[in-house]
Parts: sequence; structure tokens; C-alpha cells
Amino acid sequence: MKNFYLTLLLVIAAAIVSYGFIGAQQSQEGDKHPDVDWNLSCQECHSEMTPDIYKDWEMSKHGEVDFGCYICHGDGQETFYSKGSDERCAGCHAAQLVEFEKTKFESCYDCHNGHTLKFHNE
Repeated sequence: MKNFYLTLLLVIAAAIVSYGFIGAQQSQEGDKHPDVDWNLSCQECHSEMTPDIYKDWEMSKHGEVDFGCYICHGDGQETFYSKGSDERCAGCHAAQLVEFEKTKFESCYDCHNGHTLKFHNE
């Protein structure tokens, strides 16, 4: 009987932990891109739909080298992130990452604008 309760407790604990991981993943990947004409490129659509944001990106270092939206935001269909994240920045900027727990900041975006990449005070 003691083994039964121990097994039951372990199953419940595993379920709670699994649910926590699934919930965290869903909230991270829970963004949904509006339904659009997927035959258009990100640049074609956003230059008309969000021209100010598109212009910020176009004039940035990422825009100058045609660093695609999908690298930070996903492909829009299978995966979409409305905001960039430090993990996606780290793919190219690992040498620039800081240990945020040693600072008053929590993210790259606390200092950098997501589309111009400039410091907020520039």
C-alpha cells in the first residue's frame, strides 16, 4: 500500500511539472500572426501595413544586411513571436550577452529598441 501512494505521488508530481513546461512553452509560442497573403514577403507586407516599424528596421544594421524578420519573429505560420527575445538575439550576439542577474536590467530590449537596435536614449 505504501508503494501505491508513493507511485501515485510521483505520477501527480510528474504531471504538475509537465503541465508547467507545456504552459510555459505555450505562452512563449502562443502568439498568432494575423492571417495575411503568405505569398507576399514580410518586407512587402510590412512596408505597407506598419511603415514606421518597417522603416526603423530597414535603416538598422539588420535591415542594411537584409537580416530577415523570421530570424527574430519566426516564419509567421508555424512559429510566430510578436516580440523578439534574448534567446533569439544570442544566436548571433552571444559575445555581447550580459549576465542580467548582475545588472538592473532583465533583457536586451531594456536598453535596445527591437527594430532600430539603437539604445533607447539615441
